[in-house]
Amino acid sequence: MKKTGIKYILESMHGAKLISDTGSKEITSVAIDSRQVKSGTLFFAVIGERNDGHDFLPAVKESGCLAVVVSNPDWAKKISETGDMTVILVNNTRDALMQLAKQYMADWKDLIKVAVTGSVGKTSTKDFLGAVLSAKYKTGKTPGNLNSDYGVPLTVFGFEDDIEAAVIEMGAGESVHISELADIVRPQIGVVTNVGTSHLEVFGTRENLSIEKLGITKYFNDKETVIVNSDCDMLTRQKVSKIVPSDTEILTVGSKDDDNFIFRDIKDGGIDGVSCILDVQTGDEDYDGTFELTIPVVGSHNLGNAALAVAAGTRLDIKPKDAILALANTHFSSGRLEIDRRDNLTIINDAYNASPESMKAGIKMLMASKAERHVAILGDMFELGDDSVELHRSVGTYAVDVGLELLITIGSNAEAIASAAEDAFIGAEHNIASRTRVISYKDKNEAIKDLNAILHKGDLILVKASRGMKLEEVISAII
Repeated sequence: MKKTGIKYILESMHGAKLISDTGSKEITSVAIDSRQVKSGTLFFAVIGERNDGHDFLPAVKESGCLAVVVSNPDWAKKISETGDMTVILVNNTRDALMQLAKQYMADWKDLIKVAVTGSVGKTSTKDFLGAVLSAKYKTGKTPGNLNSDYGVPLTVFGFEDDIEAAVIEMGAGESVHISELADIVRPQIGVVTNVGTSHLEVFGTRENLSIEKLGITKYFNDKETVIVNSDCDMLTRQKVSKIVPSDTEILTVGSKDDDNFIFRDIKDGGIDGVSCILDVQTGDEDYDGTFELTIPVVGSHNLGNAALAVAAGTRLDIKPKDAILALANTHFSSGRLEIDRRDNLTIINDAYNASPESMKAGIKMLMASKAERHVAILGDMFELGDDSVELHRSVGTYAVDVGLELLITIGSNAEAIASAAEDAFIGAEHNIASRTRVISYKDKNEAIKDLNAILHKGDLILVKASRGMKLEEVISAII
């Protein structure tokens, strides 16, 4: 973070009042977690569903923090009376954090800013983008999954002060819209991976969700670029053009002849990686041509995500050949398609998040891999709205259709995956390729007790569920 003074902070947050000033030194970091506070940190006492940051102010003070932003007048008075802390009072600490981040980014005049969102694959795409941009620029990117109303500001403040380009992931939800996050960042390039079924309980329809995702372009005003995967039916050039600002450049990535970046001849080696031919046709002879795209990550669906990153590179003077070479250096966020190769079996750890689309993609990748037996351990998916049961069932049907040998489900929602698989298996009893064994658990701990007796030497195991299921505990229990 660039060193920032108290005066600048006050002027950046609407209606901020300086309650006490102890002559704090320049701010060198921002935190909302009391455990991350150190000397030079500005602590925002945010109020969440479970915790009120004001309750941690005494601990923050003990950690050496000299400046805090609060919204509770009583706490402001109490802390200021200690005489050794700078206290700033605002109406809402969440809004103040976002306002400060917006001003901070606005004043970072020469920073290249690329934002990425989508129902599925935004974190992997962020990682690909980080690798591609690093071929030419010193690049920072969102750590982990900090893509919310709190995560984006913390990402911004966490960047080293000498980076030249930033890749910022944005996620929609009940508490924030993509357009609000775009207002903070004001990206020159927006990347949208797809529009799926995640968050339908918030946005109602995929049409509404596509408008939400394309909110990443709301503040485009000078022929900025949006890059989309047009194989998603909601992100065709025609549909996107009706939503984004009229002078926005639209680049499409997909498998159709009129796409700007066409991936074809896909070769899926499962856990051994994927490759394809990438045809680039942007109208610029310095970038157009045919290239072989190989990426060191499982899942053929990731070829589209990697192609999105290559496309972004072309708008930042990075040629496709150089971008593809840079993809080999991609560093992926933990818990996302990590391959855990053990002496007796192999685990594909994709337990960080899940949607129906990504679960099916994970199963497809699993089945493309060589193994004595293919096993999927799948847990609940959240925020799927009124269609949750049917969306879970679609995964179970798909698992049987592709010939998965063993399906283990964990959680009450995931029971629908199991029941659909059992129904599909009965319906396909004359198909010798359909041999799926199904085991269902409501409780994670019960599953953990049984797993090591169920699993065999030579198994290849996909573990996937929504983050709240914490299926990394299941992975830890497998021996």
